[in-house]
Amino acid sequence: MNHDSKHDIRGRPDIETLLRHFYQQVLNDDIIGFYFTDIMRFSLDQHLPRVTDFWVQQLLSERIYHGELFKRHQEIHHRAIISQHHFHRWLYLLDTSIDALFRGPRCDAMKQRAKVIAQSMATALADRSDSTSGDPGVRRYKPTPQP
Repeated sequence: MNHDSKHDIRGRPDIETLLRHFYQQVLNDDIIGFYFTDIMRFSLDQHLPRVTDFWVQQLLSERIYHGELFKRHQEIHHRAIISQHHFHRWLYLLDTSIDALFRGPRCDAMKQRAKVIAQSMATALADRSDSTSGDPGVRRYKPTPQP
């Protein structure tokens, strides 16, 4: 998509397109991909509708997301620390995905909202951590039991 053909995020289909692109980047990322491939059981088909609902609510003010965002991240953090560094990478991948596909005020709002979420999530996880290790992202790796 060239710069001139980019448009702002208009609705749910655009958010879903963006998130599919973003998760393809995440799943293949050397820094944070392991959370999705090794730490948790991740299915894009199951995750995409829920995360799309989240961003539709954030950007389009439709009250459709029903989830426990912090609790899920806290469970992952307990298995392998999610550090500020990991959140920075998540933001970078999201921002570059947005820039690759879209441009406009909702794109800017999504970037800003994601930054606020990442900062508050990183702070809350660090504050509630029972870490005895000074090496973020390394301690307590517990493989998910396979059925």
